Amino acid sequence: MTQQPSSAATGPLLPTVRPPWLIINGLGLYVLLMYGITYYAISTAAPRMAVTFGIGVSSVFALLTVSLLATAMVAPALGRWVDKIGSTRALLIGTVARAVALALMALAPEFWSFAAAFVIVQVLGQLTEYDATFAVAVDLAGNDARKAMSQITLWGGLASTAFWPLTALMLRHMAWQDMLLVHVLLLAVVAVPIAARAGQIAQRRGGRGAAAANPGADRDVPSPPPAPSPLVFSVLAAAFAFGGVAYTLPALMLPVLEGLGLGAAAIVAGMLFGPAQTAGRFMDLLLGRRVKALHVAIMATAMLLVALAVLLLGSGIPEMAMVFAMLFGAGAGVSYVARGSVVLEIYGTEAYALWLGRLSSVRLVVSAASPFVLSLVLENLGAASVIAVCLGVAMLSLGCFLWLAWRLRSGH
Repeated sequence: MTQQPSSAATGPLLPTVRPPWLIINGLGLYVLLMYGITYYAISTAAPRMAVTFGIGVSSVFALLTVSLLATAMVAPALGRWVDKIGSTRALLIGTVARAVALALMALAPEFWSFAAAFVIVQVLGQLTEYDATFAVAVDLAGNDARKAMSQITLWGGLASTAFWPLTALMLRHMAWQDMLLVHVLLLAVVAVPIAARAGQIAQRRGGRGAAAANPGADRDVPSPPPAPSPLVFSVLAAAFAFGGVAYTLPALMLPVLEGLGLGAAAIVAGMLFGPAQTAGRFMDLLLGRRVKALHVAIMATAMLLVALAVLLLGSGIPEMAMVFAMLFGAGAGVSYVARGSVVLEIYGTEAYALWLGRLSSVRLVVSAASPFVLSLVLENLGAASVIAVCLGVAMLSLGCFLWLAWRLRSGH
């Protein structure tokens, strides 16, 4: 049975279509490469980069904060552009541009050209990471896009597992510049063909991407109903923003757990986080269209809330830390899928990338500021206060999601 779109959707959902299994998993591999190369490989090589340019390692990571804020500023405009030219065409352009920017970063003769290339590489993530591939999934899968998104994120969750050790091994035998150039070659021979193939399939199936590429084509879709009120989007953005504050906790996971007196158990708990994320994404994949995306977001936030409460109440107890890591990881894993699927459920396929870009704009600002704020809390008030802050914002996030569910169900 085909799931009916939410009455609040701004545009009709495309017919449910099963895209080729190979291209959806290809997009998953594509995302794995993008996150692995542009985040994990670069962060692993950051000390080498700092030595090359005679700066502190913190200066390299400061560029990431600058990049997040820059991306937040342009994300809505990029989303509007993706809707205009088609998601698959934007994905291909973004892939080529990101590979070129990465090469310029590797070949930069001094710090400022390196910094400019670094920021460009990160900003282009808006055209080549989850938001971009979710938009492609909508074009390829129509109403079945949620399942495709889950499959894509399963691959993305393996990025750190693959690229942290791979990059460390490469840096033993070559300079960081050569390591980046090898990754540029990897993007050219793997990521670019995947993006091109996705475009060919979308063109053949006549999805939104094909319609954008061929403005004269007959799209044969009804006129979109009125958009949900601005209040709905504001609460949705707040829900993900509040949750995003709590989900930045892994950046401080080890010092926070050690601050709670967990000692060696902190490392074991940290190791459970990644597998728990994958388990959460499998759960969303199994739920499929049987449970509304908004209800899945509520469940994920509830898991986050319970995880933080368990850690706070069971402070210093190793077993509680393990329960926390599994619940927190599962909730975090589901939250990535929920962001894309909730936007689809509420707003439909029309201007999907624009709405996702607007939501990302808020999320990226939070992502840039939260680690710094939480680190200040840790330094001045202690680990328990960090957990208490995260618990408070998780409660606010859950409240926003519950209000949205009530609002959309009642049609107010």
